[in-house]
Amino acid sequence: MLCGPGQHSASSRTVDRMPPDDRRRRYQGRIAGVPDSVPSPSVLEIRPVRPDEHEAAGALVEAAYLAGGLLDNDRGYGAHVRDVAGRASAHPVLVALRDSRLVGTVTLTPHGTPHSEMAHEDEVEFRYLGVAPEAWGGGVAQALVAACEDYAVATGAVRLVICVISDNTKAHRLYERLGFVRAPDRDWTPMPGVDLWAFTRPVPHPTPVHV
Repeated sequence: MLCGPGQHSASSRTVDRMPPDDRRRRYQGRIAGVPDSVPSPSVLEIRPVRPDEHEAAGALVEAAYLAGGLLDNDRGYGAHVRDVAGRASAHPVLVALRDSRLVGTVTLTPHGTPHSEMAHEDEVEFRYLGVAPEAWGGGVAQALVAACEDYAVATGAVRLVICVISDNTKAHRLYERLGFVRAPDRDWTPMPGVDLWAFTRPVPHPTPVHV
C-alpha cells in the first residue's frame, strides 16, 4: 500500500472495534497525501467528496467509463454512474485530487448498503471507480483501492470484493496486479449480455503486540 509522510499502512493501523454502523458513520476517509506510483513531483490527496463536488465527480466517472468503452450500450447506465449526489447520502464516496484538481473517485458499498451488489457480511465492496482519462497510468486507481482497504480495515471487514464486466480486460489486469483473485462462483449476469466477473482480496489486519 502507498502511504504519504506521517501515514501508517493498513497493516499497522489499530482497528476500532465499535459497532459496524457507528464505524461506517464515523469513517472520514484517507485525508493525507498519497505518492503516485510513477515518478512525479505531484501528490495525490484522497478524501471524502464534498457536496459541491458531486456533479464534477459524477461527470468524471461517466467520462472515464465512456473513454474505456463501458457505455457503448448505455441503457441509461451513464446517468446512473453520474449520480454521485444520489448515492453519497448512504455510501462513503472518496475523491482523488492532484494539485487540487479532481482526477478520480470511488464509492464504497459495504454489505447491506443500497448499492452493494455482491458483498457478504464482513466484506467491503467498491464500485464506480473512475479515473480522469488524462490521469490514466499515474497511480490514481491504485491509491483509491488503497483507500478502500483503509476503510475495510477501519470497519473490521475481512475481504474486499468487486465485480467487473467480463470484457474489461484492462481492469482485470489492474486488479490482478493489485492482488485480487477471480471468484467465478460469485459471477453474475444482471441483464442479458452483461456478464460481471467477481474478484476478491483479503484485508490485512494488524497483529496485536503484547508487551
